[in-house]
Amino acid sequence: MTRSEPRLFSIGEFSRLARISVRMLRHYDDRGLLAPAAVDPFTGYRWYAPDQLRTAARICALRDAGLPVAQIARLLPVHDQPEVVRQVLSEQRDRLLSDAEDVRRRIDRVDHLLATLKETAMSIDVRRTTVPAATVAALRDVIPTYADEGRLWERLMPALGASGAVPAPDGAAGATFHDEGFQEHDVDVEIWVEVAAPFAGADGVRCVDLPARDVVAATFTGPYDQVTAVTTALGDWIAEHDLELAGPMFDIYRVGPGKEPDPARWVTEVCQPVRDR
Repeated sequence: MTRSEPRLFSIGEFSRLARISVRMLRHYDDRGLLAPAAVDPFTGYRWYAPDQLRTAARICALRDAGLPVAQIARLLPVHDQPEVVRQVLSEQRDRLLSDAEDVRRRIDRVDHLLATLKETAMSIDVRRTTVPAATVAALRDVIPTYADEGRLWERLMPALGASGAVPAPDGAAGATFHDEGFQEHDVDVEIWVEVAAPFAGADGVRCVDLPARDVVAATFTGPYDQVTAVTTALGDWIAEHDLELAGPMFDIYRVGPGKEPDPARWVTEVCQPVRDR
């Protein structure tokens, strides 16, 4: 290379100045992000121009923001269009916030598991019993996940008055899970409150006469994240006593968020209708 030619950097020099490894520079070349300004046809040596350092800096910034190589390749040609870059970065920010929330939930689950390692196993009292017949005000809908059940309660409670329903003194409240199996998303849930007398219904709130039901039930105190241990105990008891499932599982909230803000004091009765085989 003569002095009359533009100053170029070898791949090693460019790597040092751009703070990108030689391996990654070759990778970016292969993926079309940052091709060398020149390649020696005899030796295959790569040479980079000084102004490519700015492109390298943009690649590093987008990479450190978590954008994949393919998306970085699409952004580089439009880096001088701030509105396009801003839109992509805003979408990436939303994804990262969602990922952070998922990570936070997983950390909470790890903390819970670590705590339970220090505790004795929860004693679960499982029994066969009859849930008496009742007239209830019910609201049924498909919600995103089981954790979104609160959305139904936010709709039901204000609608009770308009529907003509009068909650029964010390009446039960609960939720019935109508899907055949456990669902990750789009779950069919019906919440209900025991009422003093039949009523006309309105705003999606129906008057439902629930029959007496033969169930295997377990009552536990504390937050709802214990429910898997409870349903496992129910399954063991049902199998041991050779029973058949006979309808959707339902919870009775003896003490819930509406009465007690402390989750440690919530009391839930998990009920699975059964019949003899």
